[in-house]
Amino acid sequence: MAQMLAIIRHDLRVFLTNRSNLPSLLLTPALMTILIALVTGGAFSGTEILRLDVIDKDNTLTSSQFLATVRQANPGLTLCPMDNTAKDICDLGKSEILSESQALDRIANSTSLALLEIPAGFGASLAAQTPVTLTFRSASSFGVSQPAKEAVQAALSQVNAASVASQIGLSAIDRLEGQPLAADQAQQMKGSLYQRALEMGKEKVVAVTFTLSDTSQERSVGQSLQQGLGQSVPGMGTMFVLMTIFGGMAALIVERQQWTLQRLAVMPVSRSTLLAGKILARFCLGLLQFMVVLIVGAVLGMNFGEAPLALLLLVIVYTLSVTALSFAVGSGLKNPAQASGLGLLLALTLAPLGGAWWPMSISPRFLQIIGHVSPVAWAMDGFTALTYEGAHLVDIWVPVVVLLGITVVAFLIAIPRFRYQVD
Repeated sequence: MAQMLAIIRHDLRVFLTNRSNLPSLLLTPALMTILIALVTGGAFSGTEILRLDVIDKDNTLTSSQFLATVRQANPGLTLCPMDNTAKDICDLGKSEILSESQALDRIANSTSLALLEIPAGFGASLAAQTPVTLTFRSASSFGVSQPAKEAVQAALSQVNAASVASQIGLSAIDRLEGQPLAADQAQQMKGSLYQRALEMGKEKVVAVTFTLSDTSQERSVGQSLQQGLGQSVPGMGTMFVLMTIFGGMAALIVERQQWTLQRLAVMPVSRSTLLAGKILARFCLGLLQFMVVLIVGAVLGMNFGEAPLALLLLVIVYTLSVTALSFAVGSGLKNPAQASGLGLLLALTLAPLGGAWWPMSISPRFLQIIGHVSPVAWAMDGFTALTYEGAHLVDIWVPVVVLLGITVVAFLIAIPRFRYQVD
């Protein structure tokens, strides 16, 4: 045990006494944590306006009623150009109408969420209850148009439900009368039933109010920082642990090339003790790196949740899994340049893929699934549950078990392949 502790102390001392390592250990993580917290907290975005561009080619009372239903489904939406104000909240400039090409450009540059096109004859088709198709166009990235899409779908559901109700009502009247109504009477009755069903659909027993938190007024930098810390602290912690531990792969190769490992191997120290010391030294460096970011979060007043021991356990198992992966990958590398390049590539791939830079929830479903090949994703699942949802240890057992499984598998690969000699 004393020999293993001596190896750990030696490796830590070598790392910490090298002044070039201190910025990456202390300064850069602290600055990145604060910056990402501000960005994800919305400090630089101001008040968010959810714009839905509308091209109404029908321009009838029916189309206006339909758009009113869309507004009712999500009051947070701004329908452009009809909801524009003197402050130009639609960002139309001097234009008072929208062409299709302008609307598509606005979607491409994220000025609006989507474009809804109402065709000519929309009102007549609804009156006759014949099929009619609306066109909804949006960008495909990260589901940003979802609020607009859901509002339009909710409005369409009301229209379709009213149409079905009017047809059922007319059939019931025909059965009561014993014979079908005349064509003009049937059409008039059908229209009346449709309008009544539409009105009743708006009188919802249960309604959902859509609001955007803190958008009624400008938030201070401090408020934005607090909102973003829950993402940035664990996100930057997981990323810089990857960089620190994977960076150690190059140091291990240098020790081989300088015959430091070989000299240690012929000393009265068992190889298992030597390997354990090297592994635990990298593990301690990773823990130290994560603690730096956690301290930054604590100083800034981050809420760490209700289960600090569960948070600490998650930090430990994540750091251990990254340590195991670094030894599994590093065992087959032959020069420091190769190790440094691969380590940086892995860190900058696994971190964003696993949700260290932005919440996984804003990514498409297939990316969320693929992202869980990264240990970062499992760690972020646990951190999100602890800090945002008030979870406890029993609620994060899946991420903990997965990270432990990664650790075991990686060490089973790494330990038999660990080399003391230079090829």
